Amino acid sequence: MRAAHIEVMARTLNDITAEEMRSLIERYGEPRRLHFKTDFKKFECELVRKSRAKGRLHDVTCFIRNSDSHYVVIQKHQYANTGIFRAPSGGAASGESIEEAAAREMREETGLDIRLMRLVLVLDLDVVCLEETIPWQSLVFLAEPIGGEMKPIDTHEIYGVAIMSREELLGDIDRLMTQSGWGGFSYRAFLTREFFKTLDELNI
Repeated sequence: MRAAHIEVMARTLNDITAEEMRSLIERYGEPRRLHFKTDFKKFECELVRKSRAKGRLHDVTCFIRNSDSHYVVIQKHQYANTGIFRAPSGGAASGESIEEAAAREMREETGLDIRLMRLVLVLDLDVVCLEETIPWQSLVFLAEPIGGEMKPIDTHEIYGVAIMSREELLGDIDRLMTQSGWGGFSYRAFLTREFFKTLDELNI
């Protein structure tokens, strides 16, 4: 009985279904699939556990590229004024599709309406906490702005929005993330490097 309960819980938490993933691939292309494992600090683990308690173990990350090939990035209050920025991300609510979640989250975090262009990466992350390892998954899209004003709507979560070049994201931002000691930033630095590497491979 206990094993069956665990299986049901796993299906409940895995809210990106195989059917939805197939649909996303049909619309946005076959992604590169990667795995990453890193230690998270105690406060980071608590954030992941809170998300898990709400039935979510995923995020949708969008690299929003403007006309001059720069990218929209966000800074949250937890790391305000550190120089660290990253691609905006968020998760699907109950009953919400990945595409709907991407549109809503990008608007809340950046103020922009977006169009998804390509599913670039699907990353499986092992969040290593002292007493357990928590599975996480990131769907990483290339997107473009189609409207709105670049200004965060969810100011409770988002401290600021900026435009940065690929060189900045792979240079100073990568260095700051790596030196932070945060597992989440170690993962985000890896995600960003692999995103641009894959864009080069796809020539897009």
